[in-house]
Amino acid sequence: MLQFPLISADSTLLLLGVLCLLAAFGFWLDTTKIGRNVSGAAGILAGGMLLSNFGVLPKSADVYGVVWVYLVPLAIPLLLLKADLRRVVSETKGMLLAFFFGVIGTSVGAIIGYFILPLGPEGHKLAGVFSATYIGGSMNMAAVTQSVDLSPALAAASVAADNVVGVLYLSFLAIVPSLLFFRKMFRLSLPAEMPTGESAGNSSDSPGASAINLTHIAFALGLSFVICAAGTTIANLLGVGGFSIMFITALTVLIANLFPKQLKALQGDYEIGLLFMYIFFAAIGISADVAAMLDKAFAVVLYAVLIIVCHALFIFIGSRFFKLQLLDVVIASNACASGPASAAALAAGKSRPDLVAPAVLLGVFGYAVANFIGVSLTIWLAP
Repeated sequence: MLQFPLISADSTLLLLGVLCLLAAFGFWLDTTKIGRNVSGAAGILAGGMLLSNFGVLPKSADVYGVVWVYLVPLAIPLLLLKADLRRVVSETKGMLLAFFFGVIGTSVGAIIGYFILPLGPEGHKLAGVFSATYIGGSMNMAAVTQSVDLSPALAAASVAADNVVGVLYLSFLAIVPSLLFFRKMFRLSLPAEMPTGESAGNSSDSPGASAINLTHIAFALGLSFVICAAGTTIANLLGVGGFSIMFITALTVLIANLFPKQLKALQGDYEIGLLFMYIFFAAIGISADVAAMLDKAFAVVLYAVLIIVCHALFIFIGSRFFKLQLLDVVIASNACASGPASAAALAAGKSRPDLVAPAVLLGVFGYAVANFIGVSLTIWLAP
């Protein structure tokens, strides 16, 4: 007789292997046409849920807790070591103002939805998670999910809703510049020439564009461990140990802006941080109960739709009032709702290579501020 799950909860090494293989599947999926439209994180989530809900993997195991407690905080510094905020102010110009309108719209939508939708006892946590993802991206969703201890079923429903709603919104943004209504409402600037020797696909600012360097990776990991230890210690001393990610983020941004030239030279730090986040998505998927997730899915999808609609209204109406250029607004909205990689790709796809680097900078800025906003909203709205 077969015993389920087939892999027991104490098979730590085997479970770690499965988590890494699911992450590898997500990275591969990101290289495919389907994956670029849906995201590797969604594929990891689906794969993990299938394996656990069909009895292959246990829904709970000590090793999943290791991922939540250690890998996610460690990924935050790795993803933010190049967050030089001075460049954001000097190089993004009108896009930064549009980005702020998007942040306000996302936050307002999260607050309104919390009060009018039946989100249940973890509604305040969902407010933090969704405000984080539509200000920074899925990496911030993962960080705030861990920080506020959102249940796996709701976390899985949130990732699924984010992917569906997010893909639809990014598709909308892609066609906005061609819509007559928006072309009449906004100025549309002409495409700029690409600087000599540079292409949209290999911008030196683009996260994930660097090579692997073991010396740099070892240094980045060591620095990230120290930052995590310091941030956790400060949070515990202040009696708010559950929100250590806020202090880890603050310390990382401080260090990134004190030593921007030195940290910009690091290679492979961002990639390792992304790997840790993908392993986290695998742990979420495996831990999720599909029946419980589906029970909560409709309200969560409605919540995501409400937030993204408020985001769009604020960013387009506010930018129209300040007479910002249409592509600046579209790319700023993309950076806010999805992150740097997607925004850079949109800029390149619209024949605006001059907007690739600002798009990446805005996305990284979103990484830096989204955790604070998400966790703060959760604390403020807590019953």
